[in-house]
Amino acid sequence: MEPITTPGHGAWLEELIDPAWRDMHGVVPRGFQAYARIFHPVTRDRPTDTKSWHLSPADSFVDFDSEEVRWAELARAFGTVMHPLAQFHRLLGRSIEAHGQEFLDSDGWRYTEPEEGNLDIGVLAATAVQLCRHTTTPGSGIAAIWEGWGGLTSPDGYTALTIESFGDEPADVVASAQDPSAALLPTDVVNGPMLDLPHRSYFLFVVPPVTFTDPAWANLAPWHHAAWSPQSPSIIWPEDRAWVVVSEIDFDSTVIAGSHSLINDLVADPGIEALRLREGSDLSWDADVENRATS
Repeated sequence: MEPITTPGHGAWLEELIDPAWRDMHGVVPRGFQAYARIFHPVTRDRPTDTKSWHLSPADSFVDFDSEEVRWAELARAFGTVMHPLAQFHRLLGRSIEAHGQEFLDSDGWRYTEPEEGNLDIGVLAATAVQLCRHTTTPGSGIAAIWEGWGGLTSPDGYTALTIESFGDEPADVVASAQDPSAALLPTDVVNGPMLDLPHRSYFLFVVPPVTFTDPAWANLAPWHHAAWSPQSPSIIWPEDRAWVVVSEIDFDSTVIAGSHSLINDLVADPGIEALRLREGSDLSWDADVENRATS
């Protein structure tokens, strides 16, 4: 997983990404035969004893059961419709303003919003198995990591703050300098060339696609810190460019662009919750028309 410090890698993607963000092609390349959307898992929990948060205060300290569920189960629990353009809050029957609120179903399960910009390491492994079957270069490829993830270019993923007073004036909170050598990525990588696409910039690494079939890849990833949950790449593609994986930082799902046969295999894989997407699909928060409130 060596960093790429020479320019030009990934430039072929730029002409396939729309400079104006009208639909998913603001980040997902056009021109492939087919597309699929992989839905990031949803976590739900409820008290072990009462089996319902309706019977226990949500802030009570109790033992609880927790499990990952698919979006299809979410739709079943809330009586909504699962489909390729489904949005999490719409499946709950909520407006976008409900973001961050607590969600309970009639059986007392409490739901946590799916992670944005990060494909679950187990789902990625299952996906990578299919991906490697649909490329002539499973042993050669590139992973792109969004430049803004915490810890890449500064020690703790945030700028340290100090309070300074100026005579009788109120104290100001100001940013203090940090030692760049404490960042996850070395200085030559941080200051080196990046992949600049219309709406995002990325650090690039040489990573064979087959690497992601084993969840242990996170232990070797230079962008990963042992104290954090594994962060999947933002974009992955093989040397032969047979497909592209896009985990956009603001999406709670991952989009795959590739051949019809690849997309068919992804949708049919029981270890992956994926649905076929049309080219030009809108994945914005209000695109889930089927579950849009009518009142």
